[in-house]
Parts: sequence; structure tokens; C-alpha cells
Amino acid sequence: MTPQVGQHVKCILRNGAIAEGIVEEWYNNIVQLKSLDGESALIITHPSEDIMLIKVFLEKAVEPESEGEDLPSEEDVKNFASSFDNPPVDYEKPDELKSLAQLRIEYAKQERKIIAEKLKEHRPSIPGPGKVQYGYPGLGKKPRT
Repeated sequence: MTPQVGQHVKCILRNGAIAEGIVEEWYNNIVQLKSLDGESALIITHPSEDIMLIKVFLEKAVEPESEGEDLPSEEDVKNFASSFDNPPVDYEKPDELKSLAQLRIEYAKQERKIIAEKLKEHRPSIPGPGKVQYGYPGLGKKPRT
């Protein structure tokens, strides 16, 4: 089955690319698809070699709507709306809304403050001069002190 002009198709190509659009031309040696937004066209020069799979989208039959039989009456809508005890709440916006840039600046200041406090509290764990013990490692004898 060859897609007809005006049909919506999706083609999977040999290299893994997907081409989708509306058929403008479909011949054995060339295929031209118009993009769904109508702003561009896609041309496949060797469709018999390059196209591995073609999906043709069929149009769904549109059923005519009935004359409002399924719609609720205005009275039903009013009764439904009045059945709620609580009216909808309008949430007030806070007086001070900060922009994203201001929040990032505050976050950076807090991070700097935390890092500064950690640096002030930090004590090196390296033994000072005169506390280094020399000896032979792992020979089973305890070092002399």
C-alpha cells in the first residue's frame, strides 16, 4: 500500500531517524513530506532503500453531536454550584516577593557564612613538631617511647 497525497505518515529510516509529515509526493524514487506545522518539507531521495517502516495515520470518523441531550440544564449547574458550603478561597500573595536572582544572592551569602564558620573552627589533626614517632612498621615490636 502506497500512502496517498494528503495522508499523515511517520517513516522510520535505516539510520534510526524518524520522518513525520503530510505526503505531498510519493514515487518509487522520491518522497516529499510537508511538516506538520507547514513550515518545512522533507525529501527522501531513495525511499525503497532508506525507509524501513511506514506508519499511516488514518482519520477518525467524527460523529455528529446530539442536540444537547447529554448536557446538564442550567438549573442543575446552579444546584451543583450551590451545594458547596465553602466558597473558593482567593489566596493572597505575600507582600514581599523576591526574584530568583535575589534568592540566589541570599543563598550564596549563607553558604559563605557557613564555610567561614567551619574554617574558624577547624583544627589541623597533623601532629606538631616533636610528636612524630619513628620506627619500623609492622615487625611486631612496640616502638620505644
